[in-house]
Formats: sequence, C-alpha cells, structure tokens
Amino acid sequence: MMVDSAAETPAAAHILEVRDLAVAYGQVRAVRGVSFQVPRGAIVALLGANGAGKSSTLAAISGLVRPQSGEVLLDGFAITRAPAHVIVRRGVVHVPEGRAILASMSVEENLRLGAYWRGNDPAIRADLESMCRRFPILGERRLAAAGTLSGGEQQMLGIARGLMARPRLLLLDEPSLGLAPLLVRQIFALITELRRGGLSILLVEQNARQALAIAQYAYVIERGRVVLAGEARELAADPRVQAAYLGGRTNAG
Repeated sequence: MMVDSAAETPAAAHILEVRDLAVAYGQVRAVRGVSFQVPRGAIVALLGANGAGKSSTLAAISGLVRPQSGEVLLDGFAITRAPAHVIVRRGVVHVPEGRAILASMSVEENLRLGAYWRGNDPAIRADLESMCRRFPILGERRLAAAGTLSGGEQQMLGIARGLMARPRLLLLDEPSLGLAPLLVRQIFALITELRRGGLSILLVEQNARQALAIAQYAYVIERGRVVLAGEARELAADPRVQAAYLGGRTNAG
C-alpha cells in the first residue's frame, strides 16, 4: 500500500506529535519510522493487524518502552525519553490492552491508584464519587475485589482508573477486546462521550468499523510503518481499507 497524506492541521492544534518513531526489542524492529499527530479534542485511531506495531507505539509514547529513535512531542515539547511517571504528570494516561487491573485489590483501591500522582489532592474523593456515578456498576461493587468483575466491568474500571489521573490525552489499547457486542457498543459510546467532554484520545483498536465510526482521523500501520492516513470517514470508504479491515464494502461515505 502507498501512504496517503493525512489532513493537515496547524501545529498548535496538535496535543501530540510523533515523528519518525522507531521501537526495537533486541534485534526485532517493532516500529519502523511511524509519524502522526493527534489534534486537540479529537479521536485518532491506529488500525492494523496483530503485530503491526500499534501497542509498541503506545508504549513508547507513554514511556513504558524507550524508543530506538524518533521524537514524541506533547504540546510541542519533547517527552521522548521521559520516565512514565513524568509523562502521566504531563497529562498522558495509557490504558493498556488486558486492563492490567490489580485483581486482589478492591475497585475503590484501583481507582485511588489512578490518582496516585496527585498526592493529597482534596478533589480525589470528589473524582472517585464522579467515577462511581459515571460507571454505576463500579459504585455498586466499589469494595469488591477487582478480580471478581466481569471482563466488561474490568474494562470500565481500567478506563475509570485512567480518568482518575485527570488526563488531557488518553491512550486506549484494544478497549473492546474480548467483549460481547452490547458491551462493545457501551465502550465506544463512552469513548465518544469523553471526546465530547474535551478529552483527546489515541485509540488502538482491531474493530476497525467501530473505530472509524467514532474517530476523526485514522492511520493504518503495517509491519511497523504507516501505510495509509487521513480523515476517518475517508478511510472507511477506501477500497483498500474495506478489503483488509472491514470485510468488504461499507456504507460510509
């Protein structure tokens, strides 16, 4: 596939800019010069097959792995080699694939861990109550061990825990993975709601149809490289994307 040019927006409008990012694990190159931007207040989707380099890209942005080369800019300032805890303080929160909740701890304890960097901020309690209202099942089971929650409930806990850090940019890695269709719809409705509230979101998602339906921009990654980029609705109508990720034709246009 050839790379198409994404719609350009002024640099000041980008909360995140990734330039020629490369990530390697020993001799294995997972990401090979990926570049993209996340405009403020937008949902940007990263699409691609398993092993394409999407999760490694998120891990490099959030400081979980150190890039081999390239730059990651937040608000125009480099965070490329900053420690993960510093990046969280700057407003970037990563909700990883598999939720990564602490199963033996209670729902409330998991939520409080999301606000760990905020120290004794008196607003933490109000934010916790807000999460319990936004996610009623978490409020109902706030004292239960997080490991007793269903997969969908654990995904909601993972997102709620991330929101407790008061992010400006949320990195979501496969939030619908393994969930029943009803829960998938709920998760994507939540992501849309968060964006309407002003949150910028970088979404890695194998459910390309759902991702393109809620994103404003999208990038397709293959073998560690961006091969297609543009507005989400345009990519949803692209025959190459339809054939590779949407199972044929779609009504998007």
